[in-house]
Amino acid sequence: MERITFGGRRIEYRIKRGRRKKSVAITIANTSQVVVSAPRVLSNEEIRELVQKKAGWIQKKQAYFRELRKLHPEKEYVSGEQVLFLGRKYRLKVIEKEDGPISELMLMGRRITISINKDMPEEKRKEIIREALTKWYYSRATEVILQRAKRYSQLLNLAPKKIIVRNQQKRWGSCSKNGALRFNWRISMAPVSIIDYVVVHEICHLKQKNHSSDFWRQVALVLPDYKKRRQWLRENLASLEI
Repeated sequence: MERITFGGRRIEYRIKRGRRKKSVAITIANTSQVVVSAPRVLSNEEIRELVQKKAGWIQKKQAYFRELRKLHPEKEYVSGEQVLFLGRKYRLKVIEKEDGPISELMLMGRRITISINKDMPEEKRKEIIREALTKWYYSRATEVILQRAKRYSQLLNLAPKKIIVRNQQKRWGSCSKNGALRFNWRISMAPVSIIDYVVVHEICHLKQKNHSSDFWRQVALVLPDYKKRRQWLRENLASLEI
């Protein structure tokens, strides 16, 4: 881990070497971790100078994510906590039992329930419930995304070669050169209107590989209010976590 000091505060960052030929990208995750993606030809000292120039911006972003985490603290995975699905709030209900296998997570009315052994250590319990939630979201995301993609593929007359739901840390969706669309399972927490924006965005990339004016005109053909939906996604990023 590399580090610099700016305004009396330390900024730690990780360098990621890749296929970039010239440009450098600095990303800040909602954990405030800083990653610098850089070409192999750049020295660590050159990267340090670039990070130093962007230090003010980095600190503002880190402060922004700290405030978001205050509004959306980490889950404890206990009964009564709220979780999101398709933009609606559901209560998590953890049912303690004497023994037996852990039950599959189930949606029942406005509750998401799971049964778990009452004697299980707290940290192990959290891990198991989180894994069960993740598995459940994967399944639901696949159903919803396939349904929405079918609808908008027909409207836009563009057909993806494949649709994959996966764990993507930095993107809600992506489109490969061979026409495969990949979506982040976390998007299933968002309202359907926001899922539609992400789906349409990636389908349009089947024709327009960039974010040119032609690309956005194509998005606007089916989602005239796409800017509003895109803004919602930016402002509610921290709420779409478990």
